[in-house]
Amino acid sequence: MPVRHRVCLGCRTLLAAGETCGGLRGHVAAALDKPADRARLDDEVWGPDSRARKLRQAAKVGAGGGVFGGFFQGCNACDALQGVEGCGNLADAGEGIVAVLVFVVAAAAFAIVAALVGWLVMALVRFIRARMDKPKPHGALRKPPRASGRSNGAGVVSGTARVALPWTGGDAVAYALELHTKAAFGGGALLRDAMTAGFDVTLDDGRIVRIPPGRVTMVGKLENASVDRERVDRFLGDIDEKHAERTLFPYDYAKAVAIAPGDRVEVLGDLERTADGAQGHGYRASAGLLTPVGVPVLRVKRRADDEAQVRVAPEAEVEAGAEVEGEAEAEAEGNARSSK
Repeated sequence: MPVRHRVCLGCRTLLAAGETCGGLRGHVAAALDKPADRARLDDEVWGPDSRARKLRQAAKVGAGGGVFGGFFQGCNACDALQGVEGCGNLADAGEGIVAVLVFVVAAAAFAIVAALVGWLVMALVRFIRARMDKPKPHGALRKPPRASGRSNGAGVVSGTARVALPWTGGDAVAYALELHTKAAFGGGALLRDAMTAGFDVTLDDGRIVRIPPGRVTMVGKLENASVDRERVDRFLGDIDEKHAERTLFPYDYAKAVAIAPGDRVEVLGDLERTADGAQGHGYRASAGLLTPVGVPVLRVKRRADDEAQVRVAPEAEVEAGAEVEGEAEAEAEGNARSSK
């Protein structure tokens, strides 16, 4: 498989040279081996400088104003006390001394509370600034183009060609992979990839659909997958030569699915008849062989290992065999009676 360096800015689908994801508005392919295109994807993932400045400014709004404004309003109590009869000679009146003590205690308590609130607010501001200064990755803003076309039925996968799995050891005839981050600012996946080495699907009605090597579209929910990070880093390094300097595909977890021979899949989209080169070019060679028009669209219906769990139990097979033997014995007995 040739190394691919193109990524859709909208849905983050990995593309080969000359490919597009098929989407319209917002779906633009960027070549990671071109500095200008890589910078555009960098802006989509990490945000341009203007966005970072706006986030920092938002954290400062209302941080310093209005916290201590009410503190000095307590000094108005002095003016109120001056209007009290005998306030100028409080030393001669016990009630005046009590009033002064109450005021001093209240003012001290207010000052302590105001100082505590101010400290908490400033600590919160420092925390927000620290969080805002650390960039957060942004996932895809758009979903991949919706697969169109009718279902052509389901069938069983067969084939010997293999493609290496980018997230773990081993290989398969086809796979789909998505890299995601847990950040709140995420959006969708940071990268989407689905490839095949080519395989056949024998439909239930006997027709054969030949899936060519290259990109495919997997319909349905992917499963959470265990990730070998060293293997994923090598995969991302092949896609982007500057991955080690500044990654454009940060991730916390992956979702994936792999298709193996024996799996049952549904084939969607338009099909066309194709002559089978191994069978010549006559009518018989092309009568039952079909190929997808455009990018193949598949939905995994059942895995081969799941199918093994629903096979007929041995007890049922024994009962079926006993019934056949019983019929044979009855037939033999009938033949013996007729010969007499």
